[in-house]
Amino acid sequence: MSELVAYYDDEPIETKGKVQVHQEPISSAAGLRASEGAIRTSLVYVSVPSEVGPFLVPFGDYDDWSLRDKYNEAIRIMNMLGASTIVCETFREVSVRRGLRARFLDQSAEVTQHREMHSDFDFRHNGAGSTPRDPRPLRWPDEPGFSAAVSSVLENGAADVEINIKSNRIWTINGELGVQLKKLGFDLGGGNQRSEATTLHIKATFPHIRKGWK
Repeated sequence: MSELVAYYDDEPIETKGKVQVHQEPISSAAGLRASEGAIRTSLVYVSVPSEVGPFLVPFGDYDDWSLRDKYNEAIRIMNMLGASTIVCETFREVSVRRGLRARFLDQSAEVTQHREMHSDFDFRHNGAGSTPRDPRPLRWPDEPGFSAAVSSVLENGAADVEINIKSNRIWTINGELGVQLKKLGFDLGGGNQRSEATTLHIKATFPHIRKGWK
């Protein structure tokens, strides 16, 4: 499970028991890796477990960073499983309030998804496919669909696999936790953070003939 960490020069920021942020002197960050390079004091990071030790991502950048990392992992999984075609499309959630009555009663907005054209995540691959290889261990083993895709192809010979990856928007700057952290004096980073949720829809097909592998 990821945790929030921050580093300080002289004294930690008083959190008054309101938020859980593990604070350490900046000297303890020596040798650690961060997505933006140098590790800064007072900046809240999400500590991401990895095989070579913790990887630090600024709080405000985490949702976008994790979405891109999961995207790259999904493409890697499909390629190692021998996909002959891979297509990734991007969808954005849009909130719409319909009618004066809905606005007057402050009812929840209707959420719809719209295809985003020319997204950085859009990807299309066509080829002959290849002998499947086991992509495990997976970088995101708990991400819904990743383990299932591996089992479907390796164990059941699936010819078509679809995965939906959604940005959870848990670590948002303007969310409840983000507002609390800013009030306490923490820096959150993520100046270009998107406010809307993003869903990546990845579809892959695999050759029907599976010979010479186990």
